[in-house]
Amino acid sequence: MVVTVQRSITFPPIRLRRIDEYVMYIARRNATLNDLRESGLEIGRGKGDITRFLERLKVVEVVNGVVVLTTIGKTLVSLREWLGHAVYHPLLYQRVPQYKLLIDVVRERNVGIEELHTAVNDRLSKISPTAWLNKVAFKTLLQIAEDLGAVDKQSGAYVFLGDPLVKAVTEYHMKYGVKIGQSFYIARDKVIIRECGKEEPPSNLYKVDLDCVVLKIYNLFAGES
Repeated sequence: MVVTVQRSITFPPIRLRRIDEYVMYIARRNATLNDLRESGLEIGRGKGDITRFLERLKVVEVVNGVVVLTTIGKTLVSLREWLGHAVYHPLLYQRVPQYKLLIDVVRERNVGIEELHTAVNDRLSKISPTAWLNKVAFKTLLQIAEDLGAVDKQSGAYVFLGDPLVKAVTEYHMKYGVKIGQSFYIARDKVIIRECGKEEPPSNLYKVDLDCVVLKIYNLFAGES
């Protein structure tokens, strides 16, 4: 993935729930910018803060005044039906460098909020010497990471709770599949990523490689498409 950053990174001060409500609204119907405002799903001036944010992620695009899902947006919605909100984690991790840096720091060590902010900006400066993440944007991304269950504040420090996608993929296969030894078997119509499964006769269940599923989903959100 080609990483590009702005000098001062701004994100709308919103929660994951608000982003998801917006995306699912567009998934059900193409909407104008006015429709989104009247529905209480958009904030900010002009095109709107959430629309601009999701355009940056390549989740939506505005065509003749109508907001529609991109290919990545349709992939996000499809995977969300299987795995819930956890799919926003790989989307953000792959497409928002600042979110990736935040997660990487907490994954490496427990850290207080000020030290975390400083560490993210230190790493960001190595990508682009003139870039920084302001406090409002930083707190927005940190809150989203908390909403996703990727990080949590414990005894004054932020700790990494594990990859939300890995958890969701495992729970999905525990719910709909059967674990035999170290392998999961699942019915054909429940397979998420076809190339990560192999049909096993005579049961015709698919033997699924969960690591493959996770990697493929991360790769679906990489790149510039």
